Amino acid sequence: MTSRRRPGRRSGGRGGEGGQPWRLALSIQAALLQSAWVGARLMIGYKAVELGATGFALGAVAASFAAPALVAALSVGRLSDQIGGARVALLGVAVFVTGPVLLCWAGELWILVLAAATTGIGSLFVMIGQQTFTAHRGRDGSSDGSFAVLTTAASLGQLVGPPVVTLAASLGAASASAPNTLLGAVACIVLLLLGLFGTPTLLKADRQAAAASAELAQADAGAGSPVRRPRLREIGRGNGLWRSVAVSAAVLVTVDLLYTFVPLWATERGVSSVAVGMLLAIRAVVSVVSRIGLGRLVAKFGRKTLLLVAIGLGVAALIALPFVGALGAIPVMFALGIALGLPQPLTMSWVVRITPKSVHGQALGLRMTANRLAQIVLPLAIGTAAGPLGISVILWANAVVLATALVIVSGSDIDGLDQD
Repeated sequence: MTSRRRPGRRSGGRGGEGGQPWRLALSIQAALLQSAWVGARLMIGYKAVELGATGFALGAVAASFAAPALVAALSVGRLSDQIGGARVALLGVAVFVTGPVLLCWAGELWILVLAAATTGIGSLFVMIGQQTFTAHRGRDGSSDGSFAVLTTAASLGQLVGPPVVTLAASLGAASASAPNTLLGAVACIVLLLLGLFGTPTLLKADRQAAAASAELAQADAGAGSPVRRPRLREIGRGNGLWRSVAVSAAVLVTVDLLYTFVPLWATERGVSSVAVGMLLAIRAVVSVVSRIGLGRLVAKFGRKTLLLVAIGLGVAALIALPFVGALGAIPVMFALGIALGLPQPLTMSWVVRITPKSVHGQALGLRMTANRLAQIVLPLAIGTAAGPLGISVILWANAVVLATALVIVSGSDIDGLDQD
């Protein structure tokens, strides 16, 4: 057992302690691609409102981001295990860019749905690729901190994306609450192209990891003890795996609905698109700050306590949002920043710590499948309710989803994973 672990640790050391170049490259890539992602989500939401979309239609657009990826997430995770996360992320950018391009010519809702779908599947490749890349380089006991770095970079992208894209869209806007989505789409394309920075560094790190894995496999074969790769159904039996993916899905749907329906909330209250961008940027800043020193916070308070507090704040914030305007939304975004900041790296670490390293990509793909299923079902259901009852029902229904996640966390033995 010891002889099998050492090569992996040496590889992890090259990528972890001595891997500053790939860490920086991954952080920059994650930030820029996430900027493009949230910017595209906002512009597609505004374009849908411009085309007169109803609450149900907005829900359909939100679901179209997830529908194609629902059947692909496990395959993408398996592909990441086989060829490396960096290559999968690069493939994702190639698909992703077609979404903003289609948005430039989206004069009908069906084109908008297609733009959302290609954006969604491209982002799936990017996110699973980056998560697998990170998981394969995490040292023993460091998964919380490793995913905190990745998700912090993504939150920085969520900080940069909304103000940059909405500012670009405001340059040719007909009014403060009706941005120029063509200019917004162009800004997203520029961010995507900039996100290719550092890709050669990431590809090199993957090649080094593949070489180390080949050496380990050869050593195991020479010792007459080949390593068997677990099957998917065995991964699903992991202790608490269904709980971790359910909580992750609830949190991700909150992010999803926030970007999709905030334009409707803002339009009803006459809040400008620039103000919306700044509010979402505040949420992202708080998410970034909440992840600083996450490893130390876990050691002091435990994962379970952190998840309960964070998700509880999210429930309260969603209940309050329908009652406030632009200024009142500032403390709401602070609370949502914590609620959407802490759970993501913690649930990623939760998944990785209960699955074998050889199938981390598949496990993360399973997590993403649950996320996408929730993104399809919940926006459609909540969007349907929004037609006759308004934006308040959307937000309160989302609060119920998060409250369900609270119940799941309260019954989970998350901190016991430190003993594994």
